[in-house]
Amino acid sequence: MRSKKLHLMLLGITAGAFCNIASAQLFIDQATFTIQSGATVTVQGDVTSNTDILGTGKVILKGTANQNVNMGGFTIPNVEIDNTANVTLTGSAKVSGDILFTNGDVILGANNLTLGNAGTITGATATKFVVTNGAGKLAKAALGATSFTFPIGNSTTSYDPIAVSNSGTADEIGARSFANVLANGSTGSAYTKETINNSWELSEVVAGGSNLSLTTTWNAADELAGFDRTRAGISYYIPTAGATQGWDLLNSQTTAAMGANPYTYTRTGVMSLGVFAVGTRPVLSPLLVSPKVFLQGNYIISGVMTDGLRSLNLIPLSEPYSALTMITPTLRGSGGGETSVASVIGSAAGLASNTTAVDWVLAQLHRAADGIVVSQRAVLLLRNGTVVETDGITPVNFAGNAAGAYYVSIRHRNHLGVRSAGTFSLAKTTSTTYDFTTGLGQAFAGAVTNNAMASLTPTVFGLWAGDATGNRVVRLSGGGNDLNQILNTTLGGIVGGSVTSTYNRSDLNLNGTVRFTGGGNDANILINVALAGNVGASITQPNF
Repeated sequence: MRSKKLHLMLLGITAGAFCNIASAQLFIDQATFTIQSGATVTVQGDVTSNTDILGTGKVILKGTANQNVNMGGFTIPNVEIDNTANVTLTGSAKVSGDILFTNGDVILGANNLTLGNAGTITGATATKFVVTNGAGKLAKAALGATSFTFPIGNSTTSYDPIAVSNSGTADEIGARSFANVLANGSTGSAYTKETINNSWELSEVVAGGSNLSLTTTWNAADELAGFDRTRAGISYYIPTAGATQGWDLLNSQTTAAMGANPYTYTRTGVMSLGVFAVGTRPVLSPLLVSPKVFLQGNYIISGVMTDGLRSLNLIPLSEPYSALTMITPTLRGSGGGETSVASVIGSAAGLASNTTAVDWVLAQLHRAADGIVVSQRAVLLLRNGTVVETDGITPVNFAGNAAGAYYVSIRHRNHLGVRSAGTFSLAKTTSTTYDFTTGLGQAFAGAVTNNAMASLTPTVFGLWAGDATGNRVVRLSGGGNDLNQILNTTLGGIVGGSVTSTYNRSDLNLNGTVRFTGGGNDANILINVALAGNVGASITQPNF
């Protein structure tokens, strides 16, 4: 049967029969078209129908150019895809039986492809699958405890299948894959690092009742820069506005990926459907805090700190604390390797509002029960004392930790650190401010005999300067003293020498020069800090 268009009014293809519509279109207009069991209809043109195709036989799509299929939401019993030029849905379709991939993709666009209760999909691989390049989804009716793999990808070159089982109430589950991971799940800017460059969106016909297990699959080529497959997981974007909105993955839920290119992650107990992504920090659940601290070494009476390191372009673009071994690399949810950009660290655009960068600091999150550090971040300190993320604007984000009560501490490479006197509540979507500068009682004192912070003015307090050795003690004499450290830094211990244009722990006033004598020298800062010049005195950081 050959023609430009086969317009069917009433036709039955009997068992064992083979009908070849070589270059024609199959057009069914309010007709009864039955393909009995064992029979096949091979179509090389487009397929259009405004009614169900009956029977349990098979339609083979075997064109040499792209074939358009528009079933108008009606049903085909079984389908084989055997077209290297692909098949495109121009209307939604249902398949009551099975789908076999032999060659080519099925491209959905805005249309849905629904598989029946007992339907299967076989033959799908990374070169032949369902392309969800629009709003259309591949759906499986009555999906229950038996795992079903949705062989989907966001383009003809990106294959990212997801396997789903449902231990809850069986339901029709739809799935699509789309490119990128977006800040707001289905909207917003795309992340450029630390995720798989793909998202999965799942839906259910009857809201509630599902209890899904998901297994996502990807290839190494899908991994963006910085993605750590030894410590990542599947994150769900909570769309409801409020205190819980946003990505929900916690550090405690991250683990190593399974497989070896392709790789997989599995997440169980999924009861809310929507957008899912695989990644590390960008898709961890946020936990926000806005600390405020001053450094004694470069504090000036006007209520801000100097930014000499910034003006000399000495602040490094990468955090310094890993090299100083102040960051614990094995800590789950740990920092390390944070970077910023010259337009943030070196900019003077915010000078009038005292929001230029002073230096890097290390922010730490401590568990309420025992004070143990559970997360840390190298972040930026601004002239006005505000501690912010590496973008120079947003609050510190201890991502991957659940909302609740914590201690927070701030450490600096040549000042003694401070920890909050008590715990305070941190939230996911609203930043909590904690101001160390307003009183000694804001800082944990511990068992040391000295104050936990330095008095910068009668009403302003800050971190003690002088820890040039990094041993958490400011000491003038004796073993590990800071005076000798400054002396040795200045041209090998030659008194009167100085080292200029340097980013160095011995630069206590953070002006870019290490000087032992003369105006603005660092030795005098140390002496004045250590109990107004009493040689031999020391100041110790509380143990936290």
